[in-house]
Parts: sequence; C-alpha cells; structure tokens
Amino acid sequence: MKYIFLFLLMPFLSQASYGNHDADELRFRESVTNTAHKYYLSVSNVKYNSKVGALQMTSRFFIDDLEDVLSARADKSVVLTEKGSLEIHKSLIGDYFKSRLRVKVDGELILIEYLGAEVENDQLVLYIEIPVNQEPSEIEMRFTALMELFEDQKNMVHLKIKGERKTLLMIAKKKIDSVKF
Repeated sequence: MKYIFLFLLMPFLSQASYGNHDADELRFRESVTNTAHKYYLSVSNVKYNSKVGALQMTSRFFIDDLEDVLSARADKSVVLTEKGSLEIHKSLIGDYFKSRLRVKVDGELILIEYLGAEVENDQLVLYIEIPVNQEPSEIEMRFTALMELFEDQKNMVHLKIKGERKTLLMIAKKKIDSVKF
C-alpha cells in the first residue's frame, strides 16, 4: 500500500518547488557543480628582509598533492598531517623544493634554504629563504613544483620588492619567469 501511495505522489514531488528554484533548475545546478574543473595552483609571497639579508618566501600547497608527489619520490607512503611528520620528512620536503625551485637574483643563481613548514587546514605552508646581500633589481625563477603530477599546475609568486608588487607565473609551457624592479 505504501508503494502505491508513493507512486501516486511522484508526479507532485517532481514538480515541487524548492524555495525560488524548481526541481529542474536544481538538477541543472547539481550537474554543473559535479563537472566543475579542479584548479592546480600554488600561491607564494616573497618579500625582502634587510635584517636577515634574504628574500623570504611563503608558499602554500594542498597537503594531499604534496603527499602524492613526495610518496612517489620516496617510494613509500608519506603522510604530512600526523604529529611529528613534518620534522620526520623535513629533508625530503626540503630536497624536493630545492630541486623544483631555482632562483636567480641579479643574474646570480642563489641556492634556497628550506626552513620548515606547518599545516594550515588542508594546506601546507612552506617557509623558504633566499640569501641575498641587497634588495634585488631583477629576479628570475624556475618553479616546477607539482608539475610532474599535474600538467595544469600553475605556480604563482607575488613579490614585494622596493615597494613594488609584481607577480611571476610558472606553467608547464613556461617554467621560467622573471621581473625587474
């Protein structure tokens, strides 16, 4: 009996209105939401700190993406959200970013110093220093982090040097970008 009752109600339920939206509109919105494209983007900020004589860089990456690339590199499962895991994997993370980030300052290749990281929600915040003697006039970067995992990966770096804000963007087809101040 209850199945007959539901069968009789179906035409009315399918025409039901949900707030200001009808059922067809809600189904359309659901299909659009389910087919949305995922973006692969890291965002970094760089500023010159005269007190320490370095460009200080803060980069943000999604934890699961970094775990995937580091696991493949280490040939074992790497989990960065467990207590103490950032310290355990510090050299693995540092080596990875040293191999994926090349910085030229005023024409001179400078080795980066990976200082550490912390978990912030679903992201890993990385702290990197690039030692320099003075505020740079030109910066060139090759930043290919996660590009071996995602062909659509974009690494965006916002710089604030000499009071000017400029942005570098590295993608698979253009892995190197530079800017003058």
